[in-house]
Parts: sequence; C-alpha cells; structure tokens
Amino acid sequence: MKAIAIKEFGSTTNFFEEQRGIPQPRADEVLMRIHAGSFNPVDYKIRRGRFGGHLPLVLGHDAAGVIVEVGSSVNRLHVGDEVWAYLGGPCSNGACAEYVSVPHEFVTARPRILSVEEAASVPVVGLTANQSIRLKAKPTPNHSVFIAGGAGGLGSAAIQILQMIGVEKIVTTSGREASTRFIVDQLRLSPEQVIDYRGKGLKQLTEEAIAANGGAFFDKTLDFVGGVMKRLCFELVDFDGDIVSTVEESDPFAVPVWHGRASPLFRKSASLHFHLLGARGLYGARETWPGYTQQLDELTFLYEAQRLWPVGVQNIGELSVDTIRRGHEMLEAGGVQGKLIFSVP
Repeated sequence: MKAIAIKEFGSTTNFFEEQRGIPQPRADEVLMRIHAGSFNPVDYKIRRGRFGGHLPLVLGHDAAGVIVEVGSSVNRLHVGDEVWAYLGGPCSNGACAEYVSVPHEFVTARPRILSVEEAASVPVVGLTANQSIRLKAKPTPNHSVFIAGGAGGLGSAAIQILQMIGVEKIVTTSGREASTRFIVDQLRLSPEQVIDYRGKGLKQLTEEAIAANGGAFFDKTLDFVGGVMKRLCFELVDFDGDIVSTVEESDPFAVPVWHGRASPLFRKSASLHFHLLGARGLYGARETWPGYTQQLDELTFLYEAQRLWPVGVQNIGELSVDTIRRGHEMLEAGGVQGKLIFSVP
C-alpha cells in the first residue's frame, strides 16, 4: 500500500512516499480501506517531534472508508461497512495511507447523511469537543461560555454542540475577517459574539469579552489555542468556574494554572476547575475503549438527525507528499476555517 511518512522529525520537507505491506488485523481489529482523511494541529506537533514516536512515522488521526477484513473476535462490524475511525489510539499506521488496521472500538458506522470527505473531518474534533463540553465543562443552557478559537475545526464543532444543548451566551475569538464571516454565516453567532483579537493586549481582550457577555465573567471557558489565549481563559472565568484546555504548554507555569487568577481584575482568588485534554490523543486503558465506540455512535446519530452539521470542509487534494505537506503548512500558518481534507483514491 502507499503511505506518506516522515523519515525524521522537523519540517514538512521530511515527508516521503513509501510502499508498505497491507497490515493484517489482529483478532480484535478491523482492516479499513481509507477513502479520506483530515488534518489536525496535533499532526504537525507530532511531525515537529513534540511527542516522539518511532520513525518512519505515518501521521493522521481521522479516517473514513470501508471495512475490508475483520478480526476473528469482532462481531459488531462487517466487511463492506462504511465507517469512520479515530486513529488516536493503537493502530498499524496513521490516516495518510491506503489502509489501516485498528482495534474495533475506535471504528463505527459513519453517518449516511455525510459524504466520505465530510465524515473524515469529524472524529477528532467531534470527540474532543464532546469530551470538552459534555464530559468536562458540563454547561447548562443558563451558563455563559467563552471559546478561544471558534473558527477552527474544533471550535466550530464546540459551538455546534453548545447550541445543540441550548447554550445561547457564547463568545469567541477571531483574528481574520474571513474567520468572523465564517463564524457568523456558518455557525450562526452574531457579530457581537465575536471578539477580534488583532493588535489587542490581554487587558483589552478581557474587557471586550466581558462586555460581550453583558458585563459578567464566564461560567465556562474553552481553550483550543493555548498561549495568550489560555491566559485569557483564566482571566475570563468566574469564581468556581471551569476552564477546559486541549493545548499542552511547553512551560506550564506560563499560564496561571497553580496560582489562581493572574490579574487584579478579579475580585477574589479563584476557586476554579482546570481540565486539560492531552493533545496527543491519549486513549486510556483498554477498559475505557468502549467509551470511544459509544461517543462515535452518538456523533453518528447527531449528524444523521441534523443536530450537528459539517462546515468548512475543504478537500485540498489526493493522498501525496505534496498534499500532506500543503495541509500541514496551511494549518501551521493559521487562519483555516473548518477542516482540511485529503482523499485517497
């Protein structure tokens, strides 16, 4: 099979095409013919060497395709099933290939209402947004939520889930006019709910976000960007609030995780709850794996019921060194609205 791998950590020039044998599924695995995959920020962070790994390494955490073989102990999936998969757990290789063998718990039937390209855009952002909101932050319709990074794939999924559960007081950030238009047109927020962060310091951003929330601090803040935006989330959260971040910092003390609130804007030292969802796609012990099956099945139901919808899905080309290199460079440059997809003919 064809696969696009990296031979060493570093720049996008390290991608190369190689031929590998088609992986053979173990008893508890399925072999999937990949028809589309997508790009996520964790991919270029792994490529840079942040999390290590055995080289040569095939990247890619999202895949949609067809089951072509099932292991002897797998009963819930069958040859010919059209599926999607989360490749953040153990698997033979990443999504930048023609085939992948993966434990069946990370694979479910994809929504019939979605194209294969649209389906490939969902697993990582869908699972992460669902875990951030429904399992960690747990907002109710009466809560206010601030999102750092609303126009990206993860932010757009999070906004949809918040709207689905009835949250109306949502404020997010944008650094480009195109991103603001995307949030307003595709995600149904008003322009007043979008804070343009260009050329503004932390104090001004804090004041504008609080003003957009009717002069109040936020019950929940979601950090999908890191760095200064993580600090902003700490500035904005109310007493006894929740902060959920999907971005690990190289210097954890660069944000006030251990020191309460970092600004004299706040009335009292914060009693808050900080949740970090590791960007490496850690999948937990074997007994937790059925949770991924349940969440992927739930996402399938929500898309088929049109409670969630794909936005900003852009197919940038067929599987090749040039396509994978371009996807990484576009994500690293910033400003991508929605998700970037590649197809596998």
